[in-house]
Amino acid sequence: MSVSTSQGKGATPVLAKVSAVMEAIELWHVEQPLPITAYGPAVEVAPDCPVAALPLLASHPERELARVAWEWMSGTGLVDGAEQLLPVDLVCRRAQRPKWAPDLLRATSTGLAAGNTYAEAVLHGLLEVVERDVLHRDAAVDGWRRTLIDPATVEDPHGRDLLDRLAAAGMAVEIALVDGPYDLPVCLAYLWSEDHPTIFAGGGCHTHPGIALTRAVNEAAQSRLAVIAGTRDDLPVEVAPVDPSCFRPAETTGLAPWPQATAYLPPPPGGDFADRVRAVAGRVQQVTGHQPIALELTADPALPVHAVQVICPGARSRIRRSMPR
Repeated sequence: MSVSTSQGKGATPVLAKVSAVMEAIELWHVEQPLPITAYGPAVEVAPDCPVAALPLLASHPERELARVAWEWMSGTGLVDGAEQLLPVDLVCRRAQRPKWAPDLLRATSTGLAAGNTYAEAVLHGLLEVVERDVLHRDAAVDGWRRTLIDPATVEDPHGRDLLDRLAAAGMAVEIALVDGPYDLPVCLAYLWSEDHPTIFAGGGCHTHPGIALTRAVNEAAQSRLAVIAGTRDDLPVEVAPVDPSCFRPAETTGLAPWPQATAYLPPPPGGDFADRVRAVAGRVQQVTGHQPIALELTADPALPVHAVQVICPGARSRIRRSMPR
């Protein structure tokens, strides 16, 4: 469980407050008792569950994993809409697990999301899974999937306003578009300033490139504020600052214009949230070979806010908190 202060980010104070409240709602739901629908090994309870493709603490042969007895909860396949069972340990934190439970699965916040509707929450969770899988692939090749972007060429009005405000505050900004197999824009941002010489990073994914960019930049700004304010109990007591004399400034040459870098991306899927969920889930299934599954965490569907955790077997997520530059 976590006693961290929930934080939010946004272009306005109201949006930042809504973001913080949504994060608090997500964390509250994941710390509540979850509905157990079955108990036993996958080979008997859920023979179609790709247990070897789930996030594991260590690699194990699939035949052995299929015989491990777990508690299971019911989810919904986001491609075919059918009921799918997943181990509860994918959601439960270690402190919540019974002492006899096998410690094999890695529960993370990847895919944990809240929204005003079920479909909105699911889309948010799906996009977070895509973002973290793309950044994991990029880190595995030492950042060679990145296209560094000239911040001056960003035309999106929200992104332009955000970058201008950071520049006015004396912040050095480096932004990149990260190539991935999902045909969805994933952005990475780094911030640094002389008054607090530590590099802060943020990532973002959305169906629209401009929103992916603002999400990345806002997350980097939130990380910086979290360290300054000291409002996260899961961060190190001290974050070692970067020696300004050793700091490599943001690149200023060989940068790609934002319009050209985003021109190759396919048009974003249209329709409502449910339509976009189906489109993104289909892309995830094409890449991973497994359909994403949504676990409904909201006990009462009539509540005005929904919380879910989206699990995408076969997708990866970085384990370290940092995003190496």
